[in-house]
Amino acid sequence: MNYICKCSKSDFLKHNFTYWEDRDTTSDELEIINFLENSYKLVSKQILHIGIGNSFFAKKFFKNNHIFGITISKKEIENAKLLNLSNYKFVLCDKYSKNFIDELNNKKFDVIVDTNLKSYSCCHESFIFFIENLFNKLNNKGMLITSKNGMRWFKELKPKLSFNFKNFFYYKLKEVDGNKENILTINELINLSKRYNLEFSFDDKLCYLKKWKKKL
Repeated sequence: MNYICKCSKSDFLKHNFTYWEDRDTTSDELEIINFLENSYKLVSKQILHIGIGNSFFAKKFFKNNHIFGITISKKEIENAKLLNLSNYKFVLCDKYSKNFIDELNNKKFDVIVDTNLKSYSCCHESFIFFIENLFNKLNNKGMLITSKNGMRWFKELKPKLSFNFKNFFYYKLKEVDGNKENILTINELINLSKRYNLEFSFDDKLCYLKKWKKKL
């Protein structure tokens, strides 16, 4: 895995860690799903979902759209494969790595969903690298949606040996308190939107960054 920074990292992608494949959909993601179902015409869209979890998001929208998802969990990939949904593709990748750009290649998206833009970043340098490339993947009039609750989340993922009668001993990714600098503020998003010429808005639950072509 290639990174632009020199921070020490655990290589989660090499191991078969369980994470969110059999857990309930988060309230943050449900808020985004509710918005897309009720306030946004989501038909024939190219969608990037960062952090596929239990793939509930894909199950909601795959019939009328094309969904591309990424995750750092092999178990989440295995779960997604078992669903066998049309119009749903996914890859194992760390969004803060250079491989993220390679995986997206020439893809562009109408909607990008990431409930935790900065929460798990190892450093500010990696976050800016990620967010710059993410904004570049938006189509004209495309929109990035994130959760205000997720913006306040600052966690680090650690492997933990666990046990249950289904899997016996297995490793899962556990969230522990991380770097408080990974709290993403409204002002920081406003500054990023100005820097990259995006339209920024928010409500009590979500934040939206929309891309418009400059008028000549």
